[in-house]
Amino acid sequence: MIRYQLGAPAAKRRAAVASGIGAATTLAPVVLALELVPRLGVPPSGIFWALAMAIAALIVARTASQYATAKRRLAALRVTLDDQFIATENARDTLTIARGEVARIVEIAGALGGVRVETRPDRRTGVVLVATVPRGGESFGDVRAALEQWRPIERRPRLGLGVRVLCGAGVVAAIFFLPFLLDDLVGRSKAVAVALVLLAWAITRWVMRGR
Repeated sequence: MIRYQLGAPAAKRRAAVASGIGAATTLAPVVLALELVPRLGVPPSGIFWALAMAIAALIVARTASQYATAKRRLAALRVTLDDQFIATENARDTLTIARGEVARIVEIAGALGGVRVETRPDRRTGVVLVATVPRGGESFGDVRAALEQWRPIERRPRLGLGVRVLCGAGVVAAIFFLPFLLDDLVGRSKAVAVALVLLAWAITRWVMRGR
């Protein structure tokens, strides 16, 4: 039987990475909007900056709360694995999955990666149970090796190099050229400029969420 847990240092590191990514995901579209909105002819008044500071404060508070919650949840996680069952236990609930119920095991790369054990859909409800083993603990390799004896471990497909390069080039192009495009459009139609700002915000939000 293998007993696995992250431990306090690994839980802190993983929680910090997760909350940092969440903060960047939320803040990036806001920063882009703060850069582009003044180009629509809206002067940066006191209300403008007060609103910007309020949004920043909310993001900081939300990030701190997410970090504390994630650290507490990850530190409390316990995984037990033997030849026939895998069980995960945290502060809220316990999940047990029998080896015979497992449909697939997926390994996820990256700092927030790990292994996901998924069951077949329930015949009546269609619900799929998922046991997640986060990477970072000392015996993660032992857990992975034992699960590989259950069935081959799939690797979640990653974006190809060409797609990643195009995404990066698109972000760079937006940063350098979108302000100049707005300067040209504002004199012709503020409605089009506003639509462009909203579109840029939505695209940035979508791209950041997908990282």
